[in-house]
Amino acid sequence: MYKKLIRFSFLIYMLFPVSYVFAQVDNPSDSWDNQIYIGDKIAGGKNKWKFSGEFQVRLKDNLQQLDNWYLEQVTNYLATEWLEIVPDFRFTVKPDKLEFRPGFGILLKKNKNEWQFLNQVKWQIDIDTKGGVRNALREVVFVNRMFNNEHFVATALAGFIYRWTGEESFMQYIRFGPGLSYVFDKRHILNISYMMGVENNTEVWNWSGITMIQLVINITKKYKYKPAYYFDF
Repeated sequence: MYKKLIRFSFLIYMLFPVSYVFAQVDNPSDSWDNQIYIGDKIAGGKNKWKFSGEFQVRLKDNLQQLDNWYLEQVTNYLATEWLEIVPDFRFTVKPDKLEFRPGFGILLKKNKNEWQFLNQVKWQIDIDTKGGVRNALREVVFVNRMFNNEHFVATALAGFIYRWTGEESFMQYIRFGPGLSYVFDKRHILNISYMMGVENNTEVWNWSGITMIQLVINITKKYKYKPAYYFDF
């Protein structure tokens, strides 16, 4: 397994400089940005409970500036074969402030042969050290398909985040794109996805292309129902 991990990681690092070169090409529009999310996630649980913790770093401005890094804890309660209840908490460090973000969501899922269909509905509140308090509602749809060799999982996603405060409300993000996961074994998964998105900063809409690379380590997999296969964007 570790030889496969080294080979696959080497391929990613070989491709990464190529994507970085393209990121440096002058774009005639200032409304486009190339970003990258890199994270490590550890998950485990038993019966109807699944717990995970993730450390993630996000770069923006054509990979030249730190957007933020965060630690996130997520609890999934597998209530039924088709429903998961998901409270979470994220601690985020940004260049100019700290953020604390409790959230609560539900996952509706349908498993059919190699396919899994997911609908995530989630509320969150972002509280920062500068006195800001912002609510948000996210809605994301995932479609996953596992191939016959059980080493590859293809993903497609589309969703939005709607933001509101005491003074204003607006659609903040819309994102969509494909992803591919390589399952080394029951414990190690490498997720790679590319999302296109648009962000509303209340004045203009800014487009971005986001590469996400995430290594998942599963400590246990003794669940009563098949867990949802998804990630937060």
